[in-house]
Amino acid sequence: MPEDTVPAGGGAGTEFGRAAHRSAEDPGIETPPRWRMIAASVLVGGVAAGFVAAADTVAVWIVGIFAAVLVVGLIPILVGSRRPPLTLGPADPPAGPLPTILVLIAGRNEATVLPSLIADLAAQDHRNPDGSARFSIVIVDDRSTDGTGAAVMAAARAQGIADLVTVLRRDEAGAVDGKGAALASARPEASELDVVAVLDADARVGPAYLSTAARYVAAGLPALTARRRTLQAERSALSLIQADEQTQDGEIQRGRWASGGCSEFRGNGIIIRTYVLSAIGGIPTASLTEDLDLSTRLAAARGITVGWALELEAWEAPVPAWRGLWRQRLRWSEGAIRRFLAFTPSVLRSARLPFRARWDFAAYGAQLAAPPLILGAIGGALAFRNPGFPGALIGSYLLAGGVLAFDALRWETQPSGAPLSVPERLARSVRVALFSFIWLIAVNGALWRLATRRGPARFDKTARTAAPGPAPAEIAEIAEMASIAEHAPVREPNPR
Repeated sequence: MPEDTVPAGGGAGTEFGRAAHRSAEDPGIETPPRWRMIAASVLVGGVAAGFVAAADTVAVWIVGIFAAVLVVGLIPILVGSRRPPLTLGPADPPAGPLPTILVLIAGRNEATVLPSLIADLAAQDHRNPDGSARFSIVIVDDRSTDGTGAAVMAAARAQGIADLVTVLRRDEAGAVDGKGAALASARPEASELDVVAVLDADARVGPAYLSTAARYVAAGLPALTARRRTLQAERSALSLIQADEQTQDGEIQRGRWASGGCSEFRGNGIIIRTYVLSAIGGIPTASLTEDLDLSTRLAAARGITVGWALELEAWEAPVPAWRGLWRQRLRWSEGAIRRFLAFTPSVLRSARLPFRARWDFAAYGAQLAAPPLILGAIGGALAFRNPGFPGALIGSYLLAGGVLAFDALRWETQPSGAPLSVPERLARSVRVALFSFIWLIAVNGALWRLATRRGPARFDKTARTAAPGPAPAEIAEIAEMASIAEHAPVREPNPR
């Protein structure tokens, strides 16, 4: 693998490179006044409409329309999810060598989890006949204070892949906060490798992860995302619910893609052709949800929607506590609202997208108006003693989520490998449906925060439990390296 294939300077094996940050002068993730006004209008207007409707016969019509929209959206997903993007069979080997891959990871204070991911990447079978790797790894050390960069290189040396790994240190004053900005600082769109694969710092992947991704790309998918799985989901009820919710989300996105909708990336497991990423300007920087923004820019500018692959699995640790989960969902909700406000005009006007995809995007975004309506309906029910109206709205919402979860859990298995029994699928579907209440609260909270916040938006890093760590010998070396990381010399990137 040539050393100059790694973007943003620093040949493979560089311990510390200083990434050239494109937005050092950027003040942060700002909120246009128009967005504040729209968010306030949706929140106040939705609550008012729900409150008034609870005292009027129009409530019956609202419930009927709400239920009809859910059914119309549900059927294509249930049908489409049974048609995977592509089936990779051994009878259809690709013509010529598989694409080369740049693995891109951003992390802040991830010294405890990144060595495990480095070990997983060292075991990848995506290699040439002579055993040389068809991939390189770039880690963006985003202002870490725990010796993340040193820990990465110590793990890379221990695994024998130091020549494949580059660590870019990002510590510019005034740099935009967030995962998207950190990833973008490496300029992956300028890579000479064929494909960019983004993983979270706490991800775990199997040895065929990169070769499977390369086969999907070679088979014709320019953009796809991995099936997100939860590590040790059985450790707690909260972890299992997150795992089942991810399975449900994958079912929705697969169904959207297969039915011609505007399917989306998820941050852990992004796979995209490098030339396509370059054509849309790279990874978004000032974003709370870079995966959603990247998906929408890709659809609007290139007419490409994101394929989902069952065979491609990226594992991640669950959020361990409700407080961290709430902060995560609040950020995700605000990011979804911001994405919708920023990109709706370009998506709806896109000549590259068929009507079905544009309608799907509009319908998916319109869901953001449901939580204020339900909140107002609950208030109206208390005021006018009419619990039937909010009950019907909430019941329709929970039923749709439960049906999707039940259908999606056909992919899950028991520890023995046997499919889940119908009673277990039903019980877990009910839990996922009830858990979805968090979105009704989080969207209202995000609308309020978007309408009232002053100053730049804050990127809240997701709090997770640690993935299984490296071997004891590696831990000793990592600890030693991390202790001197703060004083390690910084090597400037090599010019390209």
